[in-house]
Amino acid sequence: MRFLLGALMLLVSGSALATIDVMPFKDEAQEQQFRQLTEQLRCPKCQNN
Repeated sequence: MRFLLGALMLLVSGSALATIDVMPFKDEAQEQQFRQLTEQLRCPKCQNN
């Protein structure tokens, strides 16, 4: 039982380290440009669908 609890705690703590920093946009125009680019540019795997 202790082993399962220890393994669960280890898995949960690993996900806390995998967080991504959020970068705020400087202005509304930059955010709009980002959204347009993400609509146009897609990974090769997604383009095949």
